[in-house]
Amino acid sequence: MKHVAVLFVFGVFATSAVRAQQQSFTEPTASVATATAGGSASAAAPVRRLTHGEYKAQLRTAEEALKTNPRNAEALLSRAQANVELKDYKAALADFATLIRLQPTNAELYYARGTAQLRDDQLALAIADFSKALKLMPTHQPSLLYRGVAKMKLSNYKAAIPDFGELIKLDANNAEAYEYRGICYSMSNQEKLALPDLERAAQLNPEAEKTLKRYRTHK
Repeated sequence: MKHVAVLFVFGVFATSAVRAQQQSFTEPTASVATATAGGSASAAAPVRRLTHGEYKAQLRTAEEALKTNPRNAEALLSRAQANVELKDYKAALADFATLIRLQPTNAELYYARGTAQLRDDQLALAIADFSKALKLMPTHQPSLLYRGVAKMKLSNYKAAIPDFGELIKLDANNAEAYEYRGICYSMSNQEKLALPDLERAAQLNPEAEKTLKRYRTHK
């Protein structure tokens, strides 16, 4: 069976994922997390999101393929991706579960299911899947990023800090990791550590300047 790779465009939801935090400055910008066909992960420029109608068409195409071969991994993945974008998380998660049964060592599938669970506010399950992805692929950067985001949504800021710190070790120019870690430091009352991270994030990504300004205004 062909080992499927996962490509998800979740740059929008990561930003909204932390907007429910308790203080007004905690609205970081987020990169688009992708996993390449070779299994490595990196932050990439946003890819054009499909329209609602295009996702519906993608869903129909996948379902036609699955009629002839219910174990078609690429079709299962395509249907799952379409259902995530159409916010039918129950259907998407069912397909991810099937894919993981077929390919239990594919880290990208655990990551993809984790992002769907994160969108659906199933935070503990999302963290578990990101952790599984990292067990299989310890340098999987998107899993580190979104596991940290899930912990932030649970207001577990101290636990999120090591995830962003590990991401910075892997990519010293990851603006989102500095921005998120800076917010976590601040929410954990570690202000001396918060400001340098937020300043570094703003240096790397002009959009992060908004978070820095909100932080300074709030403080």
